[in-house]
Amino acid sequence: MFKIEFRTRRYSTLMALALLIFGSTYATAQDMNSLHGRLSPMPVTAATVKTITGQGQLTAQLNGSTLTVSGSFEGMSSPATMAHIHLGPKAVPGPVILRLDVSAGSSGKISGNLTLSPEQISALHAESLYVQIHSETNPEGELRGWLTH
Repeated sequence: MFKIEFRTRRYSTLMALALLIFGSTYATAQDMNSLHGRLSPMPVTAATVKTITGQGQLTAQLNGSTLTVSGSFEGMSSPATMAHIHLGPKAVPGPVILRLDVSAGSSGKISGNLTLSPEQISALHAESLYVQIHSETNPEGELRGWLTH
């Protein structure tokens, strides 16, 4: 009887440990797929330092290879004309890789459901993707924010 009780406790302890390990791995994977960003004025040239204004926030969720981005912005110097996801490490401008939907106003919403390649997913997890909103008076870009964990 003691052997059966001991085995049952041992089995229960092993199961609890396994659930703890796999549960924390799952939670970590979930955290890696939830990202956010803060949109702030980012001058592209010295001439635009005084002409860019505004702020905003973003959230992004990766599910498989689909990235869902949503957010809002306000206070830009002129209406938004387009928004993109660019490839580049923090504080380094990079090329456009994906297009986002954006409200045509100085305040509004930004969104997109995008399919990422394996390379783009790696860049996302390395925090090397950023969102940039372009405006009428700042066609090179007015607000920028990196997607971070």
